[in-house]
Amino acid sequence: MNGDREVRTVVDRDQWLRCSHHRIALLAAGGVQLTWEDGDPSPAACVAPSLPSGLAFDRWCRGYRTRPERGSIEVGESTGVTASGPPGGLDRPRGLAVDANQRLYVAESCAGAVHVVDLWAQRQLRRVPVRGRSHPERQPRDVAAHADGVLALVDQPPGLLVMAGRRNPQPGPELVVPCYPPDLRPDRVTTSGEMVLVLWTIPGRPAALVTRPDGSGRLPVPGATDIELDAEGLLVVARRPGQSFLRFRRDGSGWTAVEPLRAEGYDGGAISATPDDRMAYTSGRGWRWTSGSAARHVASGSVLTYRLDAGDYRARWGRVFLDACLPAGTGLALRFVTTDEDNVRDPIEATPAGRGGSPVRRPEATPPMPSRALLDQLTAPVPVFRRPRGSELPWEEADPSNPFQTYESPVTSPPGRYLWVVIELTGNAKVSPQLRGLRIEAPGHRLARTLPRIWSAQERDAAFLQRFLAPAEGMLHELDGRAALRAILLDPTATPAEALAWLGSFLGLVLDRRWPLEARRELVASAFELFRIRGTQHCLERLLAIYLRVPVTVVENWRLRGLGGGVLGASRTDAEAPVVGAGTHVASELGRFSLGGRLPGEDGYTATAHRFTVVVGMQLGREREQVVRHILETHKPAHTAVTLCQIGFGMRLGRTTRVGLTTYAGAGAAWGPVVVGQVLVGADGVVGLPSPGSRVESTTVVGEVRVG
Repeated sequence: MNGDREVRTVVDRDQWLRCSHHRIALLAAGGVQLTWEDGDPSPAACVAPSLPSGLAFDRWCRGYRTRPERGSIEVGESTGVTASGPPGGLDRPRGLAVDANQRLYVAESCAGAVHVVDLWAQRQLRRVPVRGRSHPERQPRDVAAHADGVLALVDQPPGLLVMAGRRNPQPGPELVVPCYPPDLRPDRVTTSGEMVLVLWTIPGRPAALVTRPDGSGRLPVPGATDIELDAEGLLVVARRPGQSFLRFRRDGSGWTAVEPLRAEGYDGGAISATPDDRMAYTSGRGWRWTSGSAARHVASGSVLTYRLDAGDYRARWGRVFLDACLPAGTGLALRFVTTDEDNVRDPIEATPAGRGGSPVRRPEATPPMPSRALLDQLTAPVPVFRRPRGSELPWEEADPSNPFQTYESPVTSPPGRYLWVVIELTGNAKVSPQLRGLRIEAPGHRLARTLPRIWSAQERDAAFLQRFLAPAEGMLHELDGRAALRAILLDPTATPAEALAWLGSFLGLVLDRRWPLEARRELVASAFELFRIRGTQHCLERLLAIYLRVPVTVVENWRLRGLGGGVLGASRTDAEAPVVGAGTHVASELGRFSLGGRLPGEDGYTATAHRFTVVVGMQLGREREQVVRHILETHKPAHTAVTLCQIGFGMRLGRTTRVGLTTYAGAGAAWGPVVVGQVLVGADGVVGLPSPGSRVESTTVVGEVRVG
């Protein structure tokens, strides 16, 4: 419903499936776009891929790639520059995977073993053989991260094993070998949550098949060389060099094709999803990342909706609203046909979508398509225009950053109870328009009935009057809808962004536009509570947490005065206090806090009275630091002095480390600064007090606790 006016919609995926499509692909979440053509060469015409290899990334986006022909592993940063290890160390290493505990698993296929490497300590933990008396020829083909371990794919005979750290391998999901086509062998495995997929190939032939371990969900993909599940749950299938990466979305028991990815320079080795949600692949020079869609869209296409019912005969349909994304070089146009006949003689057959379609459930429940005779009565194309204020729904805010905007067009067909809409899409090879939702007012406005009947006695005059009054009536109708829901203006969580400052003025607030929108909404909603406790520690913590969206701690210095004893970071000299991990910055230094006793030359009252420190668990940056200081100066008690402490990367005393348990706070002059990115904890330095004879990379803290 739209006020007192009903609306007919075509929005969800099932509704779009029931339409008739010509050169159209369905969007996964519901909607349509122009279909695309597969211009890649056939697998037989492509360059032969290199030896299957492995590619994996740890939490720091550091990449690892196997070189089967060299028997080595390359390690490099996210820049793609790699450093190769010495050749000959491994016997045909293939698959790679990194588990949640940052352990690297290497499938050494010809040696029949999986190596486990601790990336924190940078040392090998163990070598896990997969062969035994019952399977003397078994070899690992691939590994994939699975919970706290990996899922290892083995051959001769085919199977799946679960490996985790130092535990012995356990049998994984039962692997069912597809019976067709024959001679299939397991080649790759990928996992994401509960989803496990296996790639089956035939040596020397392009035939390939993707299935679940139990054999269900069969997806033939000729020429496939590797598979991976990305962050959105899409299945990415790498094919031979020169071919794009195909993508598929799970659709019930089948698969729906999504636009392919461009992968220039792929050598056929391996693909992997990175921690920052990108797709990487091996090439002749390190590894690279996919570079957008490789689809080549058709120039035009159309969608014919099923029959829409206004409920009354001789009804005049109102406006059409479309939620669409129209990049430069694309367009939409509408055609309409109406009738009052209840029965459609010889309706045309609906054509399914070229891509992304699936069988329609209960097709007998779909309203009929028009006949050929009715299609001959189609009106001329009507263009659409973008609504400057966004959606026609009351108080619905328009997001300029959202590529989908609301477009509007009038229905130009004669009166009739039943309506069919033809949506014509135009684009080019690179981009396509996308249509997500369609809404039509039924019936339209009735202003003509309030005017003298002589003005609309003739059908031609009535149609002109209907179109002429539509813009003004639409504006009045939307204003009336906004007035009916004006109570929403007093709700800080739902009021439009442009009305938020007006609402805050009733509470005596002047909102800072540097604050994020959601933070401003929460500030207005919490204003009464915050004003009641203004100037207190809890109020400052609450205000800063609303703005920064991270925990903030306010420490009153008098709480740290102690009864005498050691001083954290202070020394008898003028040397600076230690900075652990270069992550702790107080507007001067954290070392000026006394952890007991007092600083030389200062009494406890002077050092602590009316002083407090705000500890923020992040690096603020210039603008956010200015906002934080403005908040503190505005809302702190006037007689107090504040120090801002920004804690970025590094250790946080009392949170991730415990003084006296895993770390020791030493004298300030005896320790040097540790700079993140230049010093490796456990390799270049020691955390804590080293015992006699301790060595770098082998140092323990408090007995058996190992650094890293």
